Amino acid sequence: MRLLQMKQLQHVAFPSKSIISFVFQTPIAPLSSSASSSSSSSSEASPASKPITNSSLTQEELTKINLLLPRLCLSNHLPTAIHLTSTVLLTNPPPKSLSLSILVDSLTSQPDMSLPMSLLTHLKHNPAAHSHLIHITTMLIASYFKKYKPKEALKVFDWMVRRGSPCVLDEKVCGILVYGFCKQGMVLEALKVLRAMLGVNLVPGRDLGTRVYRGLLREARIKEALELNEALGLVKDVGGDEAVKKALGLLDHMIALWTD
Repeated sequence: MRLLQMKQLQHVAFPSKSIISFVFQTPIAPLSSSASSSSSSSSEASPASKPITNSSLTQEELTKINLLLPRLCLSNHLPTAIHLTSTVLLTNPPPKSLSLSILVDSLTSQPDMSLPMSLLTHLKHNPAAHSHLIHITTMLIASYFKKYKPKEALKVFDWMVRRGSPCVLDEKVCGILVYGFCKQGMVLEALKVLRAMLGVNLVPGRDLGTRVYRGLLREARIKEALELNEALGLVKDVGGDEAVKKALGLLDHMIALWTD
């Protein structure tokens, strides 16, 4: 078996040794206290191994890494692809300069979420990579909906909004979530997205409000649909703290009744 794995790796065209050594000279942040103490002691013993936060990759290096990532995914070396991606993002490359579509597709095709959550956890523990989180979580959520896996998309959303998460919601990911949940008949989850949006001062567009309104009507929740439509209309047309507070209170009430 080990011989077979080595033969598979031989078919993967790795970039030059200098690129590999460069992108891996910045270690991934440890995920446990024991790993933290081990990493701390090793960094004290070898100052050269300390993270380099102001280095950047050249366009040539990024191109070679973008060629490597698909090969790692296709050869089923996803943990290595995750480690490479996490480490490259520590160099803070330009937005979307790293091609992640094949990695995301491979991760969301897995039978469980251990590997996708591993990637998000790595990025969470490395502040230099936080600016890339919204792009990656958006790609994961869109891919899960495309594969008819709304529960997995919900888990990514829950990770984004839980306490201590460095991820910041934006209109794009919230739109994908609302449309995806309503399409799957998960109106309660769509309400939770609207609640999270208002909680960070994002005003839902009319299209999102209409989508949830129709979802509520399909659930025969006519009174709630009319009340929410009015409340969101005030937030959109009038604005102000009072309108937002009223909409938040209504959403909290609707969610509480739904889950009782």
